[in-house]
Amino acid sequence: MQTILILAANPKNTSRLRLDEELRDIEEGLRRAQHRDRFTLTQRLAVRPRDIQRAMLEETPQIVHFSGHGDGPEGLMFEEESGNAKLVSGAALANLFELFADPAHNPDPVHCVVLNGCYSEAQAEAIAERVPYVVGMTQAVGDRAAIDFAVGFYDALGAGRTVEFAFRLGCAAIDLAGKPESATPILINKKAPPSPPPPHSPTPSPHPSSSPPPPQSSITIPQDRTQLYQFLLSLPGPQFDAVVFDLNPPRGNVPPSSAPQGDRVSALLNWLESPIGPATKLEVLRTSLNNLLNPQ
Repeated sequence: MQTILILAANPKNTSRLRLDEELRDIEEGLRRAQHRDRFTLTQRLAVRPRDIQRAMLEETPQIVHFSGHGDGPEGLMFEEESGNAKLVSGAALANLFELFADPAHNPDPVHCVVLNGCYSEAQAEAIAERVPYVVGMTQAVGDRAAIDFAVGFYDALGAGRTVEFAFRLGCAAIDLAGKPESATPILINKKAPPSPPPPHSPTPSPHPSSSPPPPQSSITIPQDRTQLYQFLLSLPGPQFDAVVFDLNPPRGNVPPSSAPQGDRVSALLNWLESPIGPATKLEVLRTSLNNLLNPQ
């Protein structure tokens, strides 16, 4: 089960947004989704800075969605006690989300943050240093386009698709609605491991006696559990399936391939470290990854 936490703020000294419509449409889409039983939607309205940390502790979400205004490098606009705007910097948000994105302290950590507010690219860049997937907006985005993106994004997640696919569908939804802002959203993933080199046929050397070509550089398998989680999360689906097949966990311990990869990664790590897991725990995972990505 993945929890989506929506944080909405529309301070009284800012222009009115159709946040209620965005929340309603997201909720309706998830309720009708094929995999609706895998998601729980929670929300906080008129959010003040301290409300963010409380909501994170209470809901322990895997996806955090911000709806509201952004002010470029200055930060995102939440509310102060009077209801006026209170800016929160990207660095402050990144530090907060880092605590909840660490698998060592969170069984199902945050793996995606969506900043559905104007000029939120700077905050997205900062948060992406700590969270695998972050969506931001490079410039102003109209109310309708923001809603269309959000609906397309969560419709795709509800159908069991990846974050990358959901992002592309969100952008396509803006196009389908006839709005010009489909290039405004950006998806940042700074924690993806390097892709393995594509297989190729060796080229015969014209001089058999010449020295052999240097070996291809191998992919480094992370040792830290947090980095292992992020590494597995960013693997293409078929490669992650190959790892699960190789480790062969007992039936029911890892969700099927139709489930979100974040759920599957968490379940695999939990099984490996459980009393019924293999004796070598995470070491057997590192060996499997090395054999898959660095074949001899």
